[in-house]
Amino acid sequence: MAQLSSPQREVILALIEIYEQKKSFVKSKEIAMKIGKGEGTIRNMMPILRSLGLIESIPGPRGGYIPTSKAYESFSIPKHLKILKIPIYKKNGENTGIIVTDIFFKSVYSPDFCQAVIKTVGDISKLNLGEEIIIGPTLFGRMVIEGKIIGRDEIHEELLIDIINVISIPRENVKNIMSKRLVTLKADMSIKEAAAIMYKEFIRAAPIIENDSLIGLLTSSDIARCLSEGKIDITVKEAASRKPVIINLNEDVLEAMNKMRKSSIGRLIVVDDEGKPIGIVTRTDLLYRMIKPFEIIESKK
Repeated sequence: MAQLSSPQREVILALIEIYEQKKSFVKSKEIAMKIGKGEGTIRNMMPILRSLGLIESIPGPRGGYIPTSKAYESFSIPKHLKILKIPIYKKNGENTGIIVTDIFFKSVYSPDFCQAVIKTVGDISKLNLGEEIIIGPTLFGRMVIEGKIIGRDEIHEELLIDIINVISIPRENVKNIMSKRLVTLKADMSIKEAAAIMYKEFIRAAPIIENDSLIGLLTSSDIARCLSEGKIDITVKEAASRKPVIINLNEDVLEAMNKMRKSSIGRLIVVDDEGKPIGIVTRTDLLYRMIKPFEIIESKK
C-alpha cells in the first residue's frame, strides 16, 4: 500500500475511533469535528482513501463512511467488526441459506446510482438476475441492504447488485416502540366474541390469557380458517394455531427483527421480567422507528 500522508493517517484513525463508538456509518462532518479540519478537506481525501481500499461508503442522508479490514490492518488495530455470516433473504422473507462474507460498495459517489459486489458462501445459482434480495442485518453495522441482482459469478461466488435502499437499525429498546395498549382475549371466549372485539379494536391478532398466563395468540387468519371449516362454536383457545412468540421489554429492536424473521411472523408479544404480557410490537412499529429520523431530517430542510 502507498505511504499515507500525516493528514490521511489522522482521518483514518479518527474514522476508526468514531466507528467503534457508534457502530454505524460516520459522516464527514463528524470526522472534521474530531480532528479540527474543514468538512470539505475531509471529503476531498475520501476518494483517495477509498481507492486504497481503506474505506467503504454510501451516499445520501442515510450513508457515510466505514473503515475496512485493510484500514485496521494498516494500523495494527485488532479488527472485531469484520462482516461475516450475514444472511440473504428473498423479498418475501424466505431465508436463502446463503451467507455474505464481505461487501464492497461501488459507484458510491452518485446518489442515484449505487452498486455493490457481494461475496458469498452458498449456492447462488438459485438466485435469479433481476431478483430483489435483502441482506442483513449486519452484525455490527446494523445495516439492512435491499438490492436487485444484476450480475452473478458462480465461480467466485459473487453477486453484483443495484442498491435500492440502505436502512440503519437504531439502537432502541423494544419498550420504547411497543404499543402499550394490549387487547387480550379470555381462553374460554368464543371465536365470534373474539372476532367482534378484534373488529371493534381494528387489530389482526390478540394474545389469549388463562389464569393470568399467556397461552396463545389468535389471529384473523385463525378466525377465517375456523369459519371456512364450519367451526363456529369453538373457543379461542381451540382456534389458536400457534403459540405467541415473546420478547422482553428491554431487548433491542434488532433482536425483535430477528425473531420476527426467523418465525415468519409480523408481531411479538412484549413481556416484563416476570413474563407478564405488557404490550405488542409489530413489523410496522419497527419500520416506522427506522424511517422516523430521516422523515424528521427531511422536514427540517
